Amino acid sequence: MTNLNKQAQTPGIPVVSVQQQELPIRGNSTADRDTDAKAQDSIDPPPYDAQPSPIDLQLHHIASKDALVVKIQPPKTPSRSISHVACDVVLVIDISGSMCSSAPVPGEGEDTGLSVLDLTKHAAFTIIESMDERDRLGIVTFETESKVVQALEPMTNGNKEQARKRIRALKPMGSTNLWHGMLDGIKLFQNEEDSPRVPAIMILTDGEPNHMCPAQGYIPKMRSMDPLPATIHTFGFGYSLRSGLLKSIAEFSGGNYAFIPDAGMIGTVFVHAVANLQSTFATKASLELRYASTLEIEQTQGDAVDKQAAIDAGKGQMQLTIPLGNIQYGQSRDLWLRLKGTTQAKQISDYAIEATLTFEEAEKSVPNLSLARLGDGTTNAVAALSTDEAVYHESRALVCSFISSLFPLGSDGEYRVLVAAEKIAEKRQELAQLIKTLPGRDLADGLNKSLMEDLKGDLPRGQISLAISTPEFFIKWGRHFLPSYVNALTRQICNSFKDSAPLQFGSQSPLFIACRDRLDNAFDNIPAPPPSRVVLRHNGSRQARSFTAAPSSMARYRNASGVCFAGSTLVELASGRITEIRKLKRGSRVRTPLGPRKVHLVLKTKVSSETLYRIGSLLVTPWHPLSVDSKNWDFPANMSEAPVLYTGFIYSVLLQPDGRSDAHAIRVGDVAWGVTLGHGITRGMDTRAHEFFGDYMRVRIGLLKLPDAGRKGVVKGQGIERDPVTGHVSGFRSMAAGNADVPSEKDMS
Repeated sequence: MTNLNKQAQTPGIPVVSVQQQELPIRGNSTADRDTDAKAQDSIDPPPYDAQPSPIDLQLHHIASKDALVVKIQPPKTPSRSISHVACDVVLVIDISGSMCSSAPVPGEGEDTGLSVLDLTKHAAFTIIESMDERDRLGIVTFETESKVVQALEPMTNGNKEQARKRIRALKPMGSTNLWHGMLDGIKLFQNEEDSPRVPAIMILTDGEPNHMCPAQGYIPKMRSMDPLPATIHTFGFGYSLRSGLLKSIAEFSGGNYAFIPDAGMIGTVFVHAVANLQSTFATKASLELRYASTLEIEQTQGDAVDKQAAIDAGKGQMQLTIPLGNIQYGQSRDLWLRLKGTTQAKQISDYAIEATLTFEEAEKSVPNLSLARLGDGTTNAVAALSTDEAVYHESRALVCSFISSLFPLGSDGEYRVLVAAEKIAEKRQELAQLIKTLPGRDLADGLNKSLMEDLKGDLPRGQISLAISTPEFFIKWGRHFLPSYVNALTRQICNSFKDSAPLQFGSQSPLFIACRDRLDNAFDNIPAPPPSRVVLRHNGSRQARSFTAAPSSMARYRNASGVCFAGSTLVELASGRITEIRKLKRGSRVRTPLGPRKVHLVLKTKVSSETLYRIGSLLVTPWHPLSVDSKNWDFPANMSEAPVLYTGFIYSVLLQPDGRSDAHAIRVGDVAWGVTLGHGITRGMDTRAHEFFGDYMRVRIGLLKLPDAGRKGVVKGQGIERDPVTGHVSGFRSMAAGNADVPSEKDMS
């Protein structure tokens, strides 16, 4: 798959109110360490003979901001060719009764009969498919009780099939005993301290723990335990979650928390989580800073469960330790720290700030470290930090701090949530002011631009603003989405295909991209699970109970999108002439599989950084049905491996009424037939089937409510509206609409 997210620095961009100053930094080479050995008296010697480090550790002083940027740059690629980094993964799966609830994709009219547990099983099969004999997998389930279904076993072909059988056999029942499920997952790593694999526990739940929770709270209990043998990654499905707890558990262990709002996101979230594990360069990373006690160094990204206060290190020195967890190939970790205590008479250059990064290189399980030093007259050169990047890290820290302020950390180590309407109103005003003053607001480089898109971009971007735009939005999904988003932004990981800023992370890592693409293909192509739920079907006055057939493709459960073409798409007219789709208007005669038809209405929608797929000269959204022969239909995402990010207008067409579904398609790009709106197929297994987009009258009424775009029969929209109860598409969103029901994680499906 083409790398969509490659970032390019934009030279010559003026930087608002930031002036970067580089001070000397001690490097990592053996020669440098020998030269400066005397300057290290204030640092305890390492417990082993440290060799030149594979990680480049840099300290950058931003004088005008009284700030320090710590840049941790791992290698871009492994030293040898590998498909992925070997992992030990324990799946801890909630099989409580609620996991049997339906898992429809938002906007789809059809109930496939798949439950949340069915989709969780499919995600587990995807993980198994990506493993080989170097990896090991363990399985734990929890309901009223917890159970070890499988100990850590190498994923040979035979063991893979056994693991699949065990997962297929899982049935939902009972309460939600998260604590004992987590403990059993931890116990599987006993006596595994010397394993060279990347250890991880992945917990998926769709509800709040309600059975046998530790009396003193999860985090206090975890603090009393031995050091955790693996990072814990938590996944919350749906809206009945205790997200603050899930984030606290993940953060305490050095793992990640991800929110899965609906079935349409379950694939992309799991795919990215596993790809991050499989591209891990180092584990157990921790940064230690030592500096004069007259200086103060302040972390700036808000509260964190694993945040530590500076301690007195003796000899007039302070020591600040910042846990970092895993570090991925090709993705830097960057910290924006605030400096206090400097004066005009005594500048930062008169101090010595010493940085030590300790870590274990994956697949070696051997301690390692990197060293850097700021101040005291050392002269080793270091690559300059670009002004755009410095501004970005300050802006990123400000956004993280703001989001964190919505979720105060309780005395028990669990995040709470602001629920009072007046508090949310205050936070909306704070956010508006932050957007106006954010240092990177006017910069055009990829990093700063992506952050602004998430703050205030046009739908489907702008999710941060949307999440607190109304108390209802915040209580329903914002309180779950924002902790997941800030986790990705703080730890600089890509956690889905959805949000602009996280998409920048990992974009320079060939290994991460390869792992993600392989997992994508596996999720889509593994046979769909058999539906476990009985579906009520109506046939006139009769009602029947039946099991549905498995979906023909699982792609819809990975990433939903719109049904539109880029404005430059070429369309064949009835006369045989070719024109761009943007030039169509009411009355234009186009070619269809059943002969000439007139255009009735054209929908024009503005998008920013939208994922489209290239098929020949055609640019189309991933789930817009296409056909080469007008008989067999498929999605572009299944037909192409050439996605691109597109900013501009996309177009959909409604033709004149006709009761035949084949009369609702146009010849596009001289390569395929593209389905048009109102084709008449609203349910069933046909790829074109859609409850709303297939209903001619509902589409027509919805389009007629939109404002005119200046051309005859062309209307201008801003996405879709959804039914507040079902989440299904119910109409089109007007450019002037105030509070349309547009849940955050759902693309224009």
